[in-house]
Amino acid sequence: MKIGKALKKIRLDLGLSQAKMCEGIIQRPFYALVESGKSGIGAESLIMILIKHEVDIDYFFHLVKDEYVTPEARTNQLLQNKMEYAVNSKNINAINFYEKEIGTVATDEILKLRAQVAAAYFSNQLDELNDDLIMKIYKKFDKEEWTNCPSLLRLLANTMPLWEYNHLTILMKHLLHTVQRRKVTSELMMERYIRILENYLVSCYDRKKYKDKKQRVFIEKVLGYLMKNTTSFHFMIYRFHAYYMKALFEDDKITAKNIIKSLEKYGYGKVIVSWPKIEL
Repeated sequence: MKIGKALKKIRLDLGLSQAKMCEGIIQRPFYALVESGKSGIGAESLIMILIKHEVDIDYFFHLVKDEYVTPEARTNQLLQNKMEYAVNSKNINAINFYEKEIGTVATDEILKLRAQVAAAYFSNQLDELNDDLIMKIYKKFDKEEWTNCPSLLRLLANTMPLWEYNHLTILMKHLLHTVQRRKVTSELMMERYIRILENYLVSCYDRKKYKDKKQRVFIEKVLGYLMKNTTSFHFMIYRFHAYYMKALFEDDKITAKNIIKSLEKYGYGKVIVSWPKIEL
C-alpha cells in the first residue's frame, strides 16, 4: 500500500484522529491530503510521526515496500521465496526447477549464485561447481560492510558448505564480534544474524567440528549469544533450535528427541523438517 494509506491504517489501529496523528508536526489539512494520496510527505515529517506514536519502522516499511519496488525486484523476490520454500521442504525437483528459472529470469546476481549452490548441494554436486563461481562468491566478502548487507548475509548462509572451515569460522567470528559490539535495534536485522549463526552451527555439526575441543570454544560462544538473544516470543523457534543443536553437540539424544516431539506436537513439523537429524 502507498504511504498515505499505510499512515491511515496505523492511525485507525491506534484509534487516533487525523489531528492527533500529526499534532505538532504538520497541519491537519495537509495531513489529510497525504492520507488521501493527493500529496506526498517529507521523510523528516514521516519519521517524526512514526516515532511520536512508537510505530515500528520495519513494520511500516513492510506495509509500503511492495508499492515502491520495481517489477524486476518484485520478480526476484518472488523467485527467492519459491526457492526458499523448496529448500526448506528439501524438494530436490523444485530446487532444480527454480534454479533454472532463476538463472533465466532473475536479474539479481547474488540470488543466482545462491540458487546454483543450493541446487548443487541438494544434488550432492558441490564438487562439480567451477572455481570461477566459487571465487566470485569469496570476493563478495572482501569488504567489512558485508555484515550490514542482507543479500550477502543470505549468500553466506546458503553457501556455507562451499567454504573451507577455517575461512568460514574467521567470517563468523567477525560477524559475532560485530553484532556483539553493535546495538541491533531492528528485529528484522537481528533475525538475519540469528539465522546465519544457527546455519553456522549446523555446518559445524555436519562437519563434526564439535568433537574438536579447540573448535568447541567458539561454538559455545555462538550458542551463548543465541540463547541470550532469543528470549522474545518472535524468536522462540530459533531458541528451540539453539537448544536442539546444543543437545546434538553434547550427544544428548534424549533431550534432542524430546525437543523434536514437542515441536511436532504443537504443529511445527514442517518448520523443523530441515533441522539436522539425530545420529543413531
